[in-house]
Amino acid sequence: MTEKRSLNSLVIYPDIEPGVIDNAMIIRCILEYGPTEEAGRLFAEEGVHLDEAQVVRLEFQNILRIDHLWMLKSLRKLTLAHNLIEKIENLDQLTGLNELDLSFNKIEKIENLDKLVNLEILTLFHNRIRKLENMELLEKLLVFSIGDNIIEDYKEMAYLRRFRFLRSVSFKGNPCCDDPMAYQFIKSALTRVTYLDYKIVTEAEREDGRALFRGVLRKLDEADEKSENERLAKEDYEARVKFYALSFVEYLSGPELLEAMFEKDPDGSLLLKMGGELNGFFEQPAIRGDNLLYTSCSKYQYKEQYVETMAGLVEFALEAYNARQYEIKLFKDLVNDALEESVKKSKEIIIEYENKKRPLVNEMQEFINRFTTKQATIEELEPLIVDLGETFNEVLYHLWKSLMTIEMQLYEQCEESRVQFSVNITEMVTKLLEVSRNAFGAWREQEGVWSMRQFEALSKLLGNKLILGDVPPELFEVMMDRDLMMNLVAQSSDNHMRFIDGREDLLMTRANNWRDELVQGTNDNEVKRNRDRILEINYYIDNQREEWTDMQMGLTEIVDPETVALLGDDF
Repeated sequence: MTEKRSLNSLVIYPDIEPGVIDNAMIIRCILEYGPTEEAGRLFAEEGVHLDEAQVVRLEFQNILRIDHLWMLKSLRKLTLAHNLIEKIENLDQLTGLNELDLSFNKIEKIENLDKLVNLEILTLFHNRIRKLENMELLEKLLVFSIGDNIIEDYKEMAYLRRFRFLRSVSFKGNPCCDDPMAYQFIKSALTRVTYLDYKIVTEAEREDGRALFRGVLRKLDEADEKSENERLAKEDYEARVKFYALSFVEYLSGPELLEAMFEKDPDGSLLLKMGGELNGFFEQPAIRGDNLLYTSCSKYQYKEQYVETMAGLVEFALEAYNARQYEIKLFKDLVNDALEESVKKSKEIIIEYENKKRPLVNEMQEFINRFTTKQATIEELEPLIVDLGETFNEVLYHLWKSLMTIEMQLYEQCEESRVQFSVNITEMVTKLLEVSRNAFGAWREQEGVWSMRQFEALSKLLGNKLILGDVPPELFEVMMDRDLMMNLVAQSSDNHMRFIDGREDLLMTRANNWRDELVQGTNDNEVKRNRDRILEINYYIDNQREEWTDMQMGLTEIVDPETVALLGDDF
């Protein structure tokens, strides 16, 4: 097909130097499309922080290649329209991106969008795209524009059925749009899409399309149902893995970890290709046949014993997780109850203080009124004011002491509970690790038996060209050399032991780290709460003292400084 030419393309791509994305270009474009007038001046003076930019428009810059965008970590909307871009790339760091506009470029393939899982709006209008692909992970896609490209088969649009939230599609301008059946198919196939080329799709239009494409749509529905079941199964599996990870036993509730161990062991995988008796030792009784390859070995099955062993560990780990969660809930409830009781007592103490403070304030106001109305002199009021100040200080000190006593009791109670909580959690984790050591120890024993059985089974076949006739060439070479076979068995066993050690270490490390972080976190939270509470109490006391002092200072406007100096702090 000849390249499309239009007035648009002649205007968009003038003969000037190609642009390269760099800090200067990004900052210039942010300022160009940013606030105007006084707001724009202030915005420019403050400086552009690229890591905080949420909207960037790099339009009409003759950009050849997408690059240098990794620092835009807060970006939500990126426009790269009207450039010379030929490939979608280097967007992996923009994981928070919601809107991407790549229209009016020279892109030939949809690719490298896997990391943009939060993308809701994708615009690829006026490019050179022939096929819809590589968008499977854009599960939040809401608006998609693929108009004015070179899609020749309108059935390509069935690809968009996978997007559960897709509501608007722009498709006009593709070669297949000339086919009168195109829009009927799209309207009937994309049942979730409400707007097609910015026009609402009616139910009557969908029905017309269904009548025409009944067979095709039935196959699409069947494929979608299969995909949906697979998606649900995958989500269920991932949810179970995530739940088991809370118990530190993910991938242990079945044979998959054992199978993964063999997949990572090329020597062991090669030896398993011998099949027959060896395969029976591994996972199922072999069928007795005409030669040694089919000798029954139902007495020992490595995979079955492994699954049984790990099932016991997983069951205990899940019960232990529930027990730990219950212990955490008990601890939090205990602390919260203690806090509520502390708050209740503190409120009662403050109410009592306010009741004692009120008559003192009234009495001070009376002294001030008597002095301002010249019913009494400062000399007459001085001893009364001093006595009243001492009384107030005693009341305030009693308040401080009472509040601090309540806080000290709360801290001691929480500390005692925290220590006991730490002991209980440590015991639970220790018990889990003990059970896991036994399980992994049993796995090592099973691995040892497997290695021995493997050697015995292979030794029977060593050098037997008749029986070895159908095995792969690389395995045939091994089975013709006793030393090579023994080395391979030993190497495989070593690989397996390291794998087992690594998985046990992972479980132990994660469990211990979880315990340490939990215990340390509860301690840090309590220390911070205690310090904040002490600061709060002292701040309240200081405010009360300042309030009393300010009230006393009301007399200074009419009393000479020497008298104030004589009265001192009590004044």
